[in-house]
Amino acid sequence: MPRIIVFYDISDDKKRAKMAHTLQALGLIRIQRSVYIGRGGVAKAKEVIRAATRIIDKATDSVAAIIVPDNQSYKLLVAGQLLNTPEKTREKILVV
Repeated sequence: MPRIIVFYDISDDKKRAKMAHTLQALGLIRIQRSVYIGRGGVAKAKEVIRAATRIIDKATDSVAAIIVPDNQSYKLLVAGQLLNTPEKTREKILVV
């Protein structure tokens, strides 16, 4: 199954907290303060964006979702610490 990476820039604290809660409710895992990763493809990405449009101020905020196809190998390079890492992703993380 493909993965999605979601990231956002939301200026209002309450809206930012609501977006974080929504992403976690959708099964995504927070890896940075405004970056989430989870399983899902186009349908999940559309679900995230639909939810975001109900939360954010489109004039000042942004939410983006990147779909990483299952047949694509990926590595995550990290300087410092991630907030959370899915178990199956750990072996693909290279801390520099």
